[in-house]
Amino acid sequence: MASLDETFGKLCLFAIYFVCVFSHSEDDHCGRNPYVSECSVDSVGDLSRDEMFARGHMKPFGAHRPPDGYVEEVPYMIASEDFYQHFVSKHRPILFKGVAKDWMAYQLWSDSYLRQTYGDMKFKMETKDDDKEVFLSRQKLGTFLDKYTTSNLYLVDELPPEMRHDVIMPLCLRCEEISSKFFVTYFWMSSGGTNSSVHEDTDENLLCVIRGSKRAILVSPIYSHDLYADDANTLGFSPVPADVVDLHKFPNVMNVRYIVAEMEEGDMLYLPQMWWHQINSGEGRQQAIAMWWKSKPGWKTKDKLAVPRDPEQAKIDLGSKDRKYSFSSVLSYYERWIQNTSDLIPRPKCESQYKTMADYHFESDNYETEQNIGVENDEEEHIDHMCEFDQDNPHSPCETCFDEEEPDCMKIILEYCSKYNDRGCVIMLPQIMNRLSQKEYRRILKDIQN
Repeated sequence: MASLDETFGKLCLFAIYFVCVFSHSEDDHCGRNPYVSECSVDSVGDLSRDEMFARGHMKPFGAHRPPDGYVEEVPYMIASEDFYQHFVSKHRPILFKGVAKDWMAYQLWSDSYLRQTYGDMKFKMETKDDDKEVFLSRQKLGTFLDKYTTSNLYLVDELPPEMRHDVIMPLCLRCEEISSKFFVTYFWMSSGGTNSSVHEDTDENLLCVIRGSKRAILVSPIYSHDLYADDANTLGFSPVPADVVDLHKFPNVMNVRYIVAEMEEGDMLYLPQMWWHQINSGEGRQQAIAMWWKSKPGWKTKDKLAVPRDPEQAKIDLGSKDRKYSFSSVLSYYERWIQNTSDLIPRPKCESQYKTMADYHFESDNYETEQNIGVENDEEEHIDHMCEFDQDNPHSPCETCFDEEEPDCMKIILEYCSKYNDRGCVIMLPQIMNRLSQKEYRRILKDIQN
């Protein structure tokens, strides 16, 4: 029989779960998701419907108002644990600037290299207007390269295994909790000037620009109804045209708030799953790779409990009676779930990255004990490894001062550094002089002056 404390504990857990599942307070949404329409604060002042109509009618998507801001940018890559916990689990876009410039793909993928190395491989083709109703036959890459600069062709296909050798797996994805859920990697190439439809993908997406530039408009799934998601010929593609938006026909678009990412060569953009986006490519040669992987929201309790729904809340989550299971409502509900559970998602372990100190070579201050010295016990190589001075200089203190028996090493180095502008002086002096007693220091200076 359960004790009173155990019973009370279970009741408390159930109460917490009940509150998490059925409470959707305004404050909660505003704190977690800045793109919820009822919570957003207009950074440029409120625009009237007339003003938005004048700005956006028969103009490209997004022209009805300025963006709420730009996607967060960092000029470096981050660890996979941080990427997952602070961005993926929270559906928080981030732009890594220039981090793909060390890829072989970035350095090698000229038209001539691609033709010579992969020219006989066949790829799927699309038209630049992103018309998903048009299906073209596969073509050899060499054939595409011969005519893509003067045609309406757009290469869009999975990246073949042979070409993956030219792509470095981004550090932020090197974790088995992420990499084990990889779905597919796609390769895009065109002569530029392409505009995608307004669409969403069910997978997480890391979009990497190799050549060219892109401007991405990102919209939270909260606005799915305002993008007329239920009226599309194919769910997942908004019927709102990206190039010219008729606000008489699609007036709800004026409710849509969005953020923007400006991408240059070498940049990587994290696009959260289910987020609507529209991509405009710049003019000129364009190459990009997209890495997609599966993900799912966390559970609000440890156990995946199913409890009866409140009928009124079900209308909010899944659509009203006349539009039961509305796609717009389903997408919005998914995003709200993400935002309400993101803080409960545990940090990934990424155990494949675990390394002990025993996996590395260390030097030692204990010269009486045999230790790894970094390079296989070859004394000459060890000196080369340790000494930062110019070893081609016949007066270099390397050999003399890395002999443990030399008592005047500090004096020799100081005299050498007074005569030669050597990088080793900058690097080694602070390390060698550290912990030197004042008495010994004064003695060495006196010897040098004499």
